[in-house]
Amino acid sequence: MRTRLLCGVAASALTLATIGCEEQQFQPGFESDQFSPSISIQKTAGDTLTLAGGIRFGITATDNLGIKNINILLSGGHSAQIDTVFTTAITSVSFDVTISLSSTSTSGGNIVIQATVTDGSDLTATTQDSVFLVNDDALLVQLLKPNVGAIASPGLQIPVEVLAIQRDGITQAGYVVTGVVTDSVSILRGSPLPDTVDFLDTLAVPSGASNGTFDIVAFATDSSGRTALATPLTVTVQSVGNDNQAPLVDFQIARRVEVSDSITVQATDPSGVNQIAYTATLLDGTPVKSGTMSFSGLTDVSQTFPLDLVFASLPQTLLVGATATDAAGNTGSATIGGAVGGPTRIDTVTVVNGVTKPLPAGGRIVDGIYSRNLNEIYLTNVDLDRLEIFQVADTSFVTGGIPVGSRPWGIALWPGNASGAAGDTVVIANSGGTDLSIVDLRLRREVRRHSLPNFLVDQVTTELDVQTSIIQIKFTRNDFSDRPQFLGMTCRPGVGACAADQILAVYSTTPTIGQGGLSLRGSVRWENLTSATPSGHFFWEHAEVLPSPDFDTLRVISDRGPAAIPDTLLAAACGRLVDIDRLVFRDTTFIRNSGDFTHALIGEGGLVGGETFAQAIGYNSQAGLTTGVCTGSIVLPSTTISLSGSFEEDNGVTPSFRVRDFISNTATAVTAIAVNFNGLTNMVRTTDSVYVLNESLRLKGLISQSGINPGMDLNFDHAFEAGVGGTAGTFGGTLDPNDRFVFLASEAPQIDVFDTFFFGKVATIPIRDPIIGPLRVAKLPTNEQILVGVTARGVVTVRLPSISNTFPVSGFGGSQP
Repeated sequence: MRTRLLCGVAASALTLATIGCEEQQFQPGFESDQFSPSISIQKTAGDTLTLAGGIRFGITATDNLGIKNINILLSGGHSAQIDTVFTTAITSVSFDVTISLSSTSTSGGNIVIQATVTDGSDLTATTQDSVFLVNDDALLVQLLKPNVGAIASPGLQIPVEVLAIQRDGITQAGYVVTGVVTDSVSILRGSPLPDTVDFLDTLAVPSGASNGTFDIVAFATDSSGRTALATPLTVTVQSVGNDNQAPLVDFQIARRVEVSDSITVQATDPSGVNQIAYTATLLDGTPVKSGTMSFSGLTDVSQTFPLDLVFASLPQTLLVGATATDAAGNTGSATIGGAVGGPTRIDTVTVVNGVTKPLPAGGRIVDGIYSRNLNEIYLTNVDLDRLEIFQVADTSFVTGGIPVGSRPWGIALWPGNASGAAGDTVVIANSGGTDLSIVDLRLRREVRRHSLPNFLVDQVTTELDVQTSIIQIKFTRNDFSDRPQFLGMTCRPGVGACAADQILAVYSTTPTIGQGGLSLRGSVRWENLTSATPSGHFFWEHAEVLPSPDFDTLRVISDRGPAAIPDTLLAAACGRLVDIDRLVFRDTTFIRNSGDFTHALIGEGGLVGGETFAQAIGYNSQAGLTTGVCTGSIVLPSTTISLSGSFEEDNGVTPSFRVRDFISNTATAVTAIAVNFNGLTNMVRTTDSVYVLNESLRLKGLISQSGINPGMDLNFDHAFEAGVGGTAGTFGGTLDPNDRFVFLASEAPQIDVFDTFFFGKVATIPIRDPIIGPLRVAKLPTNEQILVGVTARGVVTVRLPSISNTFPVSGFGGSQP
């Protein structure tokens, strides 16, 4: 059949493409589909999920001709299968998957998501990812051995390992075998019931077993009688003749490892594996580490070897390979692509700084602090409502942590004195409530919750009534969210220490929608945690403006509930005018205190609604308050109204003109802040640079470090004033230049070290995973410093290597503040 297409003629039955007007000839039949479809998983709700939110993720698939079906298989912490069939031709599809779970669900832990797409030509593509479902009540069961693709032989054995976890206790764990081999094995546990059972067994394959396959399904039963099953694993039974083929060998090791990481070697062989081994050498062939393990009568083996590496300095580069020998004496090596007889596989591995430990029960870390008294790090787990305790001495977590208030966010140490001594107490901002948790670190428990006041902030104006020609006073009320977010601890001086009744928590609040005209706007306050009479302060000083008809008078009232009379802290009679746009804070607002508890730094987290500035504010708790009574009057056509009221101004808040000067010099969103020991150097990190500021928020320099990773902290002993060299020589100081460092998380797996006076990079510390959360510097009782950061795989601690400042320590005088 011949079809002729003419220029400008459109065919409605077929969609055809042609160039020019030449005759086109079409042959009968169809061209075969050469292009496989593609599919991807989007973790729309993040890596960590909650039981209340259910299991949520997205699927996107495409194909050049048409998608026939999509199959989704969930295994591990939750088992489910979802099949979607398309009855019309569709080349691209995206959809969300939500699996609701009841409050009594046994699901939890790591859930593997496998998605497969099939097109009209039956070509397929598969992708896999995983999420972690937080559920303290979950009954978790996993089949750890044998490995996927395991081989068994008649008359030989195969290892089986079942792991079962449930916090209230496991009564039974085991496995069931069905197929060409059948069996059922389990163990019963008595009182007291363990919360974890690791059952290791050996399954004997009968000598008369026929070739084929069998499935192993692990199961576990908890103290309430619930039973959970793991995903079945298929094993192939293969008879052995004259074996002259080497074992199939594979190994898993990351390309970047820490000294305490491990290597897992796997081998399969139908005649049985006698030995597996690995070797690690330097690039020049010098042996560094090796390990072997012998077996008898097992056709599928797997062994994890701890590396336990020791190096005087890092990083180091290793060459790693693995071998196995079977019962017939054949020896094989791991190969590229995994085929027997293929090119030998040798991995190049970089050994980097740090030791990473996963969170014991998952969740998400927002903030952290180090206690030198107890040599422990405390981390707020916002998803699990608890404080995680990380012991530096043995890099382990304390089981269970410390339960605190709702959605713990910011954390700070309790002040001891202005020399940096801290108490054995931390204060935590509970962003899901309106209180602070006070936690005793030695008792390992929350000792009290401090309720925070509700601040009513009124804009006061006068309006002319055109009907009566009478001037009226108008109050516009703004009721901010009182839910605390980040916080820093400061104190006012007493005799040789902080005054016992002057311990101040400086905190930001979480913006919410229901705040009237100032929706999604936060605020900053301080609260006295030790005064006999409850007292707090709402920060307004940073937003004060000169007299102008364009701005409103401010009134601030503190409300502590029905049992207390509302307290006016700033009366309308005082006539203090503020710019509301600068009074409020957008998005996350960070707060950190200085090491000596005398200063705090506040950084506005983001730009919302097209705003062109983000604020930074300093706070000096030593400056104290100015209080009194204001008097004023409003002159009306027929009378004069006298006004009076209370006045409270904190002299330690950065004056508004300096805040505006900071905005003029930066005008960008803040992602993290840091402050040094004495509060004289302040660091504000944005997505494009790090701004170095002095106590007055004067910009002293820029550090060129971009990226979205926010982690940042200063050397623990950093006592320099920004813009002043501070070292011996012509700088006229006495400080050590090797303390003049700031540590910045990078988008790459490394921590960058910069000089805060010359603003250049001094060193790079390679680590295994990029730091995506907070980064903190701690000084151990031995005076050694460590870096502590949160990565996607847990908490990493890095012992600070010896770093010499490569920039000049003298040569010209420091600038003036």
